[in-house]
Amino acid sequence: MGSIARSTYSNQTSSKPYVVVIFGRTGVGVSSLVNLILGYHVSNDHPNAKPHSQHPRFTLHTPVTLSSNPRSDTPLSLYEVSGFGGQSSDAAILETIRKIDQREGIDLFVYCLRKQKAMVMPGVVRHIREHIGGRDVPMIAVVTELERFEAEAGMEDWWNAPLGDGSMNGRWIEEMCFGGGDRFDAHACVTTLPRKEVDLVDKLRKRRDISEERVRQLILEQCRGQKRRASDPTDSYSPCRCLSTLFTLVCPRF
Repeated sequence: MGSIARSTYSNQTSSKPYVVVIFGRTGVGVSSLVNLILGYHVSNDHPNAKPHSQHPRFTLHTPVTLSSNPRSDTPLSLYEVSGFGGQSSDAAILETIRKIDQREGIDLFVYCLRKQKAMVMPGVVRHIREHIGGRDVPMIAVVTELERFEAEAGMEDWWNAPLGDGSMNGRWIEEMCFGGGDRFDAHACVTTLPRKEVDLVDKLRKRRDISEERVRQLILEQCRGQKRRASDPTDSYSPCRCLSTLFTLVCPRF
């Protein structure tokens, strides 16, 4: 179902890729979400893996396109940053994200979380919204681990499912993150189970296909118009640096 993302340079060589930063608490499945978006396995991080260094790291997947039509390709750079709540401090990870914005200008934040309330990061989300890129940078929420959620309309119904106090799941998350004064620009309720785990189960396979299309669609909807400029023009987009970062995708991590 749908198109397969391609790690290849777009025909739009004159324009810089839109910059998408994907973040979340360690263990929520950020790497699985990256694999879902790309349509194939590219990220090997595991939630239980112990990083070698306390310094936050990021993996740059670039340039990729999420469309099979070469005339409508939207070039993207996907930044997968260290999980919050892990060995690296939250402040250091936020500084890493800020530097990405200074160098390239972030066009979209993708906040990955699980349905458990303990996995929500109000302070981190609020800081990113208010202090990195400004409020003009959209942020979408992607709730994972919903492959077995039962509702008439499927996984997406989880967002509006009622809680005991009369509120709804999605609205509660937004109120927790933004204090009731803001909302995510869009959201998706998905499963990120690897394809090899769902191929033999028809229902799960369909849900994964729907999830893949839904998240890609949201990213492409938000990455339109003029690309944001880097906030620090002295450290602009560098093809050499991108190729250097891509080297981490094919080399073992120690």
